[in-house]
Formats: sequence, structure tokens, C-alpha cells
Amino acid sequence: MKFGRSSLVFVLLMCAASANAAPLGTRTTLDNGAILLVAERPSIPMGVINILLKSGAAADPTGKEGAANLTAELLTRGTKQHSAQALAEQLDFLGASLRVDADLETSSVTLTTLTKNLPAALTLLAEVLTSPIFPIAELEKKRIEIAGGLQSREEDPGWVAQRAFLEKLYPQHPYGRLVEGQAATLTSLTREDVVAFHQTHYRPNNAIIAVAGDVTAEQFEKLFRTHLAEWQRGDIPDLTVPEQQQPKTTQITLDKKVAQANVIMGHIGVARSNPDYYNIQVMNYILGGGGFGSRLMDKIREELALVYSIGSGFSARKHAGPFTVVLQTKNASAKQALDESLKVIHTLIEGGPTEKEVTEAKAYLINSFPLRLVSNRDVASLLPVLEFHNLGLDYPDRYPTLIGQVTREQVHAAAKTYLRSEHLLQVVVADLAQAGLAKQ
Repeated sequence: MKFGRSSLVFVLLMCAASANAAPLGTRTTLDNGAILLVAERPSIPMGVINILLKSGAAADPTGKEGAANLTAELLTRGTKQHSAQALAEQLDFLGASLRVDADLETSSVTLTTLTKNLPAALTLLAEVLTSPIFPIAELEKKRIEIAGGLQSREEDPGWVAQRAFLEKLYPQHPYGRLVEGQAATLTSLTREDVVAFHQTHYRPNNAIIAVAGDVTAEQFEKLFRTHLAEWQRGDIPDLTVPEQQQPKTTQITLDKKVAQANVIMGHIGVARSNPDYYNIQVMNYILGGGGFGSRLMDKIREELALVYSIGSGFSARKHAGPFTVVLQTKNASAKQALDESLKVIHTLIEGGPTEKEVTEAKAYLINSFPLRLVSNRDVASLLPVLEFHNLGLDYPDRYPTLIGQVTREQVHAAAKTYLRSEHLLQVVVADLAQAGLAKQ
């Protein structure tokens, strides 16, 4: 028996969907309100602990943008027990790493350590979480470092385009902010602001603790209770996120002496909780999320040779994030690349996908998903995301079915509903004279 490509894809898809179902880990609510998720993976004697705080730059007070990021940057720069240097030396001695990051919606503290050193490493983690001192000298160094980074990124036309796009799409909205803040807000941030952000948001009842590695849930819970007994609940303020209206079709052009134009167009997309999320995921793969298999890549790069790269994506967050098409092209090709990209979008809206496109998109999404769960770090990264978006620990096993049941008709409906060509905001950063565009 011979299989055509579509038949083979169908078989692969069904094989993936029929894998044995089992939750990725266990879930426990601790006395202090923290959610503990543990994936026992005993094959390697090490573990990754990822503590996700459900507050990020979106929780920065108005006028204090950058507070979440500065807090994260300073968390390991000294505790009541150790200076920054001493803390780094202790971690090095254990062969452990400790990283703190802030994003738009969350902050995270990630510890990687050998299992035998887990108690000692947890002691250091507890210090960082509960007793950072935020030294003034370290704050000033970080402030200068972050401001310098922002200034240097002004030379990156892609970053300039992204910033202009988000500011226009989300005015007076947390999603329009830079995580790092801006020069003016960075200058206004004080040690008291950083202390206030830490005391408000770094609380166990605002935390999802994910553990992946050579440790059982019972063992880790016991260690956690021992080393983080002093971590106390707090009152977490509700985050108010205003509803955002779709923009009118607008083009913003920014003149910059660059060798190639950077273009972003898009509109407000969907929240992660959108019931059509999986239809949208397949639709976006066909449009521009699927790399060389996507329509935008096929038409704009391969057929017309207008761009170096092009892709589309929906940033699905707690609230509606942006949908974007991003491309880089010669200055002189910017207008044509934009126009042709719009035609590709319109064609998908009007005619929908082919059955073959849908089958291949589903096969890729299903069969590539397990590759996101190869390492302990992968699992420790995914676990809190599942909790944050209320997806459930059995999500990896349900995912093949969620994608597999998407139909061509549903993908077409998603294109007609969620690609809003009448609301596309366009930002072009280019040598406008070469591009034949006026400054707007």
C-alpha cells in the first residue's frame, strides 16, 4: 500500500493523538497560597525550579514603568545574608544557577541545581525571594545599564518599529509599555519603588512554583516548607486592564538611514482564553507562522523575492495581545511588499485554506509539540504557563486532539473573524526617500 503525503500526515497525526494520556505533573495548593507543580523526572540527578510571579511590567504603577524589571534585575544583587559577590560565589560552589526575569505579565525566578545540592540551593533561593536589600549603589548601576541598553536599541530599526507599533496600538494600556520602562520613568524610580514592588508582588499567594527533575513532590514540599517557612502571604492588587478598541487603518512612517526597511502591520488579536484559539493557531501557521510552508513566505519571498524574512503571529495573553505581520525588505520594495502581503491576507479571508494546508499545518503543530518538553528546563518553563492560563496539567496529552479536530471550515471562519484587514496598523521604518514614502 502506498501513502500519499496527506495520508502519511494523517497517520502521523493520529499516532500522536493516541499517545497514552497522563498529567505532566502533580498540583498542590500550599498553606501559604502558592501553587506547587512537580514533574518527577528521575533520569538525571538535577532539578529546575521555576517560580512564576503573576505580576510583571503590566503591574508597574503609572509613571513608574520599569519597576518590575528593575526589581528583577536587583533581586540577586545582595541579601541580608550575602552580598551580590558572595551570593554568586555560593551558587558557583554548588554548581547552581539562579536567574530572575520580568516580562509583561509575569516575573520569574529560576534555579537549576544538582539534586544533592537542592537543600543548600533552596536556602539561597529563599534569601533572594524573602530578604533582598536592593543596595542603592547596585540600583544606580542597573539604572545606567538599562538606560544604556534602551539607547543602543534606538539603532535597531526592528526594535524602533516594534515600539512605535505597540505604543500606537495600545495607548494608555499596559500592553503598550516597554518592560524596561522609558528614560524618564527609569530616572524617577527610587529604591522605595523597588521595595514596594517586591513587597507587593513577590508573595507566595501570587506564585506558581514549578519543579522538574530528580525529586518527588513529597520531597520538594518538605524542603519548601523548611526553607521558605518565612515566605508570607500578602494582599495582591487586582490588575485593571482597559478594553482596547481596534485601530483605524493607519500608516506610520519613520525615516531612518537604514539599508533595509523594517515593517510591522497588525491589529489587536485575541486572548489566550479565546474559544477559537486552536482554529486561529492553525490559520496563522498557514498564513505566516509556518516558515517556508506559509503563504506569506511562499508568495512574498519565494515567488516575488521581495523580502529577506516575513512571518505572522498572534501574541495570546491574559487579555487580547497583538496580531502582527513582520517583514524586512529593501527600502525600495517596502510599499510593494506591504501591498502584496495585504493581498495574501485578503486571499485567505476570502477563499480560506485548502484541505491539504490544514492537514499539513495540524501535523506540524501536533508532532512538534513534544519537542517542547525534552529537558527539565522545558518542563519547568511550561508547567507554570499551563497553570497561569488554566490549561490543566493534562494539556500536553489533550493538545493533539485540540489541534486534530480543527476543520478547514473552522480555519476559514477564523480567518474571516480574526484577520481584521480594515483595522491594520502599519509601521514602516525605512529610508523614506528610497522607499518613496512620505513621513507620517
